[in-house]
Amino acid sequence: MWTVFDDTYLGLDRPRALSHLPHADTDWRRPGPAEVWAPMERRPDEALIRKPSYGAFYDTPLDTMLRNLGRDTVIVTGTLTNYCCGTTARQAYERGYQVVFGADVTATDDESRQEPELAVLRKGFALVLTAKEIADRLKAADPAPEGGSRVRAA
Repeated sequence: MWTVFDDTYLGLDRPRALSHLPHADTDWRRPGPAEVWAPMERRPDEALIRKPSYGAFYDTPLDTMLRNLGRDTVIVTGTLTNYCCGTTARQAYERGYQVVFGADVTATDDESRQEPELAVLRKGFALVLTAKEIADRLKAADPAPEGGSRVRAA
């Protein structure tokens, strides 16, 4: 499932918080989902969740959707490691999910903050793995049937 930190509700749900968000004092605006995801080939059948804050679980249907799909694991990738990704990992952990955090498929806007955040997540919230390690574990858990294709896990 894809999530995007968006200006949901025109900011009326959190008017005081908006001034404290990164880049709030500049003309910079987040690019729209199409600009970000087109190069990553997001498919039309993949769910898109617009989130009003850093964490993907806060005020979104993500938890309900995952439980309806029978999922017990959340794999976190994206940006920013120390904001949206880290918050989502913590929220997933608090809700009882097994959390896998992509060490090399997350990024920050300040490289010096990447490893300290990964260290905190390793210590108490998530299994931190490389993309290759994640892919290898997914393949081992869901081997493709002979002559068939693998079912894509959400």
